[in-house]
Amino acid sequence: MAALLVAFASLVQVGAGLAFGSVALVANGAHSGAHVAALGVAGAAYWVARRNEGNARLAHGAGRIGDLAAFANAVLLALAALGLAAESMTRLVVPEVPEYPAALYAAGGGLVLNLACMAILRPALADRRDSAGDINLSAAHLHVTADAVVAALTLAGLTAAWRLGWTWADPVLALVGAALIAHFAGTILRRAGAALLDVRQSPALEAEITRRLEVSGIAVAEVRAWRTGPGMSAVSIRIALPLPAASERIREVLADVPGVSRISLDVL
Repeated sequence: MAALLVAFASLVQVGAGLAFGSVALVANGAHSGAHVAALGVAGAAYWVARRNEGNARLAHGAGRIGDLAAFANAVLLALAALGLAAESMTRLVVPEVPEYPAALYAAGGGLVLNLACMAILRPALADRRDSAGDINLSAAHLHVTADAVVAALTLAGLTAAWRLGWTWADPVLALVGAALIAHFAGTILRRAGAALLDVRQSPALEAEITRRLEVSGIAVAEVRAWRTGPGMSAVSIRIALPLPAASERIREVLADVPGVSRISLDVL
């Protein structure tokens, strides 16, 4: 549903921008078109992950297929920001005067559709940057959020150009939008990249596991935890002394720790 709305908004904005001479409107429409592909990638990632849920070749399961899709979408978002910035710089050098107020109506309509897509895609934890969240869904949400931000800036730029005669406002605010989109892209690239590289992102989980094991009398040398998918972590535990039935004891101690999908044990 979100992809269809974004596709419709893209067609409306590109058509209106060409008809009424707004660079920001054309750029935002083209940017929205790229988001249709991004939403398709995000949706395909869930389908592929479900199809490979029991695939034994995936050492930690299929949970990080979504993280890979999020990384790819963040790259698309960064390229869209670069394209928007380049087009805006061009229009600063060779300005065009849009046709008012029709361009304003088109920009406003695009903003309404983007806000609807944001509501559709917003997950319970979309605005949280913890390592346990669904990065793929957050990336899809940020794509349409970027659309909404640029649409709002476009509306402001067109209004300033129309009412105040500031013809530079349209491309300048589009440049601001490009900077915001680049920031969004960087946020997802950092999160997804850290997940794909097995960066340790759960110090609280590691501390809780260490505390539980030490309370139970197990001498812990090291605990490492890394993300394997939304809400899931693999844990590597190294204990200093071999103990009888150590694996069974560790399993019992950690049985109710949320988010632990895999435990590996190493005895020094």
